[in-house]
Amino acid sequence: MLTLALLALLTACEPAPPSPWPAAAPAAVVVDAPPADASELALERSWRRVIVDAGHGGEDTGAEGVSGALEKDVTLAIARLTAVELVRSGFEVVLTRDADEALPLPKRSGRGNASGGGLFLSIHANSATTPLARGVETYWMDLASDEAAMRVAEQENRAADLARHAGGERDPFDALVAELRQGAVALQSRDLAAAVHRELIGGLRGYYGEERILDRGVKTAPFWVLVDSEVPSILVEVGYLTHPEEEGLLRTRAWQAQVAAALAAGVSRFVAAVEASEASP
Repeated sequence: MLTLALLALLTACEPAPPSPWPAAAPAAVVVDAPPADASELALERSWRRVIVDAGHGGEDTGAEGVSGALEKDVTLAIARLTAVELVRSGFEVVLTRDADEALPLPKRSGRGNASGGGLFLSIHANSATTPLARGVETYWMDLASDEAAMRVAEQENRAADLARHAGGERDPFDALVAELRQGAVALQSRDLAAAVHRELIGGLRGYYGEERILDRGVKTAPFWVLVDSEVPSILVEVGYLTHPEEEGLLRTRAWQAQVAAALAAGVSRFVAAVEASEASP
């Protein structure tokens, strides 16, 4: 099996379609976990089981790059590589999708909630009306930290808006319950976002150089995919497809592998801290 480092060297300058599994999907990776009884979920939750969500899919292509790269393809490639890295680090992984399929946002969180996973990680690529916008940012669920964060959330929530207009509108009581549930894990989501973002920026700058990687920071915004999650949850925007240079990087296996390694390292850092805290008297 090729290591991610070797894979990056072999394909650092080549556009990368959604990567197949290096050989076969690791045994510790599950796709579309079956629903379970709510009482069983509470018993099965584990920090060592991570839900990895590849944003968009199917007819929901997400953002489109200046040379045609699609967000749905970039996110799936990174999700698969992230799963491999997490398994190597001793985690089990639940993928919300492992194919080019459209998946409504409520179903994404529903699959995660039914899996017994302890963390939810949603992977996206950004876009803007100007080709100058670039950089990496990480979000956790709360009110928008600024107008730019709100615009990003609106872009990513577009699929949910379409579903709602088609008859999938959320019940107000369910929305209230989701809001209260999120409050119980908000601080852990914040800490997870900080740990993952630190590794993302450090890893990418270490590989590409500080001047090429813009740190857009850790922010908050009301992403639909995070609202219904019952566990600490974050959304990462791993670069801008509308920035010519950054789109070129996003399409390469080297960038995808660096992002995946950083995501796994951030999750490992967060879980180690939580487990140490829980073990202390």
